[in-house]
Amino acid sequence: MTRASLRFRLLALGAALAALALVAVGGLVRVTGSGLGCPDWPLCHGGVVPTGREAPAIEYSHRAAATVVALLVAATAAWAWRRYRARPDLVVPALAAALLVPVQAVLGAVVVRLELPAWIVAVHFLVGTVFCSVAAATAARAWWRPGRRVAPPVARLAVGTAGAAAVLVALGAAVVAANAEGACGREWPACDGGLAGGSALADLQVAHRTVAYAVAVLAVAVAWLARRRGGPRLAWAPLGAVAAQVGIGVAMVLTPEGGARRTLEVLHVAGAGAVAAALAALVAATVEFARVPAPPPGETPRVHGRAVTVEPEP
Repeated sequence: MTRASLRFRLLALGAALAALALVAVGGLVRVTGSGLGCPDWPLCHGGVVPTGREAPAIEYSHRAAATVVALLVAATAAWAWRRYRARPDLVVPALAAALLVPVQAVLGAVVVRLELPAWIVAVHFLVGTVFCSVAAATAARAWWRPGRRVAPPVARLAVGTAGAAAVLVALGAAVVAANAEGACGREWPACDGGLAGGSALADLQVAHRTVAYAVAVLAVAVAWLARRRGGPRLAWAPLGAVAAQVGIGVAMVLTPEGGARRTLEVLHVAGAGAVAAALAALVAATVEFARVPAPPPGETPRVHGRAVTVEPEP
């Protein structure tokens, strides 16, 4: 199985990091209330360049960042299709990320046209998180070394943790869409004086917190098991991302309204993308997509009758 060239690996990594940055900029747009800074689409107040006001500048920066990310993802997909078509584990996520670009663009236009309906904004965020995760998975497969084997328990636990994290992100989007961020007051770990919520919004907030604790425990288990069973060092990335995200979430609950809390809210949105991307990358790095048997000494390895090689580093 052909290993991707260094230049392709760097391109895929750049696209993944840019996608994560785009999630953070989207969080800045939401927290600052700049979603309608440009009430039309794709122009901004009828022009190509936004006015000097803050809201249009923030909203347009999001659109500009999305354009850069789209170009990087498209370049990654085109390169993967042209050069690594024999590697579906690499081509499929690269093409999936490219296909999600127009989906996100249409959702963004709908959000603006309908003037920020909460649940469509939540869907826009969830699709953006999926997009970030697929880009991260592409990068992880690009950096994967042929012949690397990971113990199946590590891979299974990574998949389970990623599934729990998907539920966590969905609940977080629901909390924002339902305006339930303050349903528990400025209390942690309690909620409105107790361990369980006293209303539907508080229950939603408690559910979000509970799943966050479960994901944190799973992230610790993945890192520990990977260390014991020779898993990739990448297994520590989800643990770091989840620990930071839980810390930011707790700080956000305890911090009163103001500039510091808004900064924490932006970081929390970015943290959700980081958790999803780290787990997607780990799953891509641990799940065995294609088994390539070792050839007898002196013979060329083959997959489906075709010789495979490992490209030399440039």
